[in-house]
Amino acid sequence: MKKRTVYSDLVNEPVRTALLLAAGTGSRLAPLTDITPKCLVPVNDISILERLVCSLQEHNFNRLVVVIGHHGDCIRDYLGTRKRGMDITYITSPLYKTTNNIYSLWLAREVIDEPFLLIESDLVFDADMLTDMLYPDRAAVAKIKPWMNGTTVTVNSHREIDAFHCGTHPPDEKHFKTQHPLAIA
Repeated sequence: MKKRTVYSDLVNEPVRTALLLAAGTGSRLAPLTDITPKCLVPVNDISILERLVCSLQEHNFNRLVVVIGHHGDCIRDYLGTRKRGMDITYITSPLYKTTNNIYSLWLAREVIDEPFLLIESDLVFDADMLTDMLYPDRAAVAKIKPWMNGTTVTVNSHREIDAFHCGTHPPDEKHFKTQHPLAIA
């Protein structure tokens, strides 16, 4: 009889699956993104995507699920089905022009049933910054700055997220801006 893995068994295990949200049009980087997805735009001669894949490899990820849309074939051609030791699965967002990352995350619900690291494909960061995000139930948050908008969270006295909030909140001691990556179980 096969032992069933339960959530409590996974809390102390490092996350080895990453979900990369890469469906957006990257319109703020036009004309660079007119013929290529934002994640393939080079920064100091290395594409954002290559940096992300190298960071995941450095932390021993073995699975990458990528939600694609805008110029998705370019991402498929670049990554293939296996890159730097990771098996790669693609999900195509048919509504990428009119939806956002929440929809891309929703599309992945039937493909991922293990804890995963949620990461946006347009982030440039040092690989060491992932170290604290390698276990389930981790979230990166920041104090709200006046220029930030979108989803915020409130954090309890145990430094745990106790609620998500939509809409704009002025900078205060209770609300924090969600950041990516997120480790989700």
